[in-house]
Amino acid sequence: MIKKILKIFLVIILILTAFSFWMSPRLGGLIAMGKERIDQEIFFLEFDSVSTHNYHLVYENISARENLVALRKEYQLDSIVKDSKTDFEKLSKIQSWVQGRWKHDGENVPEYNDAMYILKEAEKGRRFRCVEYSIVANQCLAALGFRVRTLGLMAKDISDVKWGGGHVVNEVYLDDIKKWVFIDPQYDVITTYNGQPLNAVELQYCIANAKDFELVNPNKTITKDEYQQWVGPYLYYFTIGINGQRIGIWDRIGGNKKQLTLYPHGAEKPKYFQKLMRLNNAYYTHSTADFYPVL
Repeated sequence: MIKKILKIFLVIILILTAFSFWMSPRLGGLIAMGKERIDQEIFFLEFDSVSTHNYHLVYENISARENLVALRKEYQLDSIVKDSKTDFEKLSKIQSWVQGRWKHDGENVPEYNDAMYILKEAEKGRRFRCVEYSIVANQCLAALGFRVRTLGLMAKDISDVKWGGGHVVNEVYLDDIKKWVFIDPQYDVITTYNGQPLNAVELQYCIANAKDFELVNPNKTITKDEYQQWVGPYLYYFTIGINGQRIGIWDRIGGNKKQLTLYPHGAEKPKYFQKLMRLNNAYYTHSTADFYPVL
């Protein structure tokens, strides 16, 4: 009887171990394996331009939420944008303000994904990642009535590297031009071409095809050449959350679809994020029309 129980216990341990490696080959970072850095090649990407499926992406004005009202008042966000004549100017001023709150630290993770908390911690001298720049810019803009979404960028070899394979930015919908606009709060970067602000896919096209786009960078954190060389490899997979849904541990285990990933024709669906976690929570599309709904 004891031998039978031990065998069952051993089988359970083996199954759990195999499942853990299947979900995270590096066991959450305990194992150091994978490439040291991403490839720097810039690819010519092809997408569909017609809608293939309705993913029911909804973007509402959420400025009345209690935490956003408090954020708007505490940091006097209206005073930052008071002299702006266009939504683009408001967007640029808020992003520049956010970028100047702290210095980048690629390892430090806050206890809460809340703009007010992150800003208060930054005032104490803490530094944070690109993720936190995105969170704070997102919530500050949302507090002012903008419709904002977090945009995850991943390099082509995201499944093979052990770090540095992704970057987090935002896209903001500007009602006056009916367009999604790419912003990178970590660097205080917005890009334009012939006077029109670009989304992430359009920026990738300009970089890959050597188009002479413009870099809007009021805080002068980076040059145009430096930025396109740095961000170019990350512009391969593009991921957004569906209607603000968060992904928990049980979603990852069950593979619940709460994200939408735009990927180019000929590309493989990525299996892992830096071998740390299985990427199994997204729908995939080749269609920019699916990914960029007109609101």
